[in-house]
Amino acid sequence: MDIKEIKKEIRKLKKIKLACKSGSKERLTLGRQIKVLKQQLTEAKSQPEPLKLPIIAEILRIEAERKSIPTFEQLGIDLHKYTIKELEKHLDLLNKKRG
Repeated sequence: MDIKEIKKEIRKLKKIKLACKSGSKERLTLGRQIKVLKQQLTEAKSQPEPLKLPIIAEILRIEAERKSIPTFEQLGIDLHKYTIKELEKHLDLLNKKRG
């Protein structure tokens, strides 16, 4: 499952869980399912896509050259959450600004 799909499923299950009576078997099983999905989400986040790595490295290199602007790391922005298409678009914009 994709990260976005896992998050959607967690949200859906949370809504159902909140509608259930406290302490019911259904609510407990939903809580367990949500816990499993959250573990899958953390595992998916910890494994970056290999196709993104060279694009992210190039973006960070360009940002490091421009010292007047704070870098993504200083701002606390995780570039791994963006799609490859979005990263390529940002890299193109940075290259246009440079030259």
